[in-house]
Amino acid sequence: MKYLLILFFVILTACGGGNSLETKKSTLKEKKIALEKLNAEIRLLEKEITDAGNSKKEEKTGTLVTIINLSNDNFTSYVEVQGTVKADNNMILTAESMGVIRTMNVSEGQAVGAGQVIAVQDNEVIQKTSAEVKSSLDLAEVVFKKQESLWEQKVGTEMQFLQAKNNKEGLERRLQTLQAQIRSSSIIAPFSGIVEELFMKRGQNAMPGMPVLRLVSTSQVKVVADVSESYLNKVKQGDNVKVYFPSLDKETDGTISLIGQTINPENRTFKAEIWLANMNGQLKPDLLARVRLKNYEKIQATAIPTNIIQKDKAGQFVFITDEKNGKITAKKIRLKTGDTYKNRTEIKEGLQGTEKLIDDGFRDVTEGEEVKIVKQ
Repeated sequence: MKYLLILFFVILTACGGGNSLETKKSTLKEKKIALEKLNAEIRLLEKEITDAGNSKKEEKTGTLVTIINLSNDNFTSYVEVQGTVKADNNMILTAESMGVIRTMNVSEGQAVGAGQVIAVQDNEVIQKTSAEVKSSLDLAEVVFKKQESLWEQKVGTEMQFLQAKNNKEGLERRLQTLQAQIRSSSIIAPFSGIVEELFMKRGQNAMPGMPVLRLVSTSQVKVVADVSESYLNKVKQGDNVKVYFPSLDKETDGTISLIGQTINPENRTFKAEIWLANMNGQLKPDLLARVRLKNYEKIQATAIPTNIIQKDKAGQFVFITDEKNGKITAKKIRLKTGDTYKNRTEIKEGLQGTEKLIDDGFRDVTEGEEVKIVKQ
């Protein structure tokens, strides 16, 4: 009985294990079927994605670019140099004689006219001496006339006549000297202008050559610029120039009025002067200026933006558009360039001035590549 029970449990266990294996086989089969279905779906999605990408490539008509329609026009380049405003009528007036300043008729910032008495030094002693000499001269003239009349009548001696004449002429010369000293005690404006600065005041003692005031007239000024000697043959008297004042953010036209005749050995430059009207008084002495001097000019030249000129081992080039059979492609053109000014470069060889130059997108195209023009 015992053995029968053991045999029964062995058979039961064997039957149960068989059912578990069949289940696993069935599950594995189902999973494989599901995997094949999933792979098929993946392959379908990959194909759809690839087809969509190829479709977009087929729709693309070329690199997007903008163009510049070239034309021939006058091309001018300038060289820019630094200059400084100068006023020829910018003068320090000094005392000509010794004496205390008795009157000061002006103040700083005051306008004065040519010939106006600005200051007067004490000249009382000279005035009195001059009056005495004038009185003596009056007497000397009377004596001389009488001696002259007597001498004509052969009365008296020649020595008496000569002494009277010499005395009169000596007093005349002394009176002229005193009158000159009186005039020199007055400081007079040599031109119309503005009193820029007073160096002395009323009551101060002035010595000969001592500065009393600065008088400035800026109704007309000049800009003085130092120009490199390499432009000596290009810059001429009478040339038109542009003068820009950075502090005023103002530009005006001018004409070269003077070309210096010497070269500065320290910086190898020569001077150029441009006279300018200064009606509103904005141009002050020592104001900085930038002077644009004409360096080169050509009538009916082809000029293009400098930034689109590219360079490789063979030299400089640009891309233009070339249209054939309804297809627009990029075409490389080799260049020979000239002067450059303000991002414009003259083209001496390579372009005729009728081409369509590729602007935006010029770095993205290659020779013969199809392009699509976008309107700006």
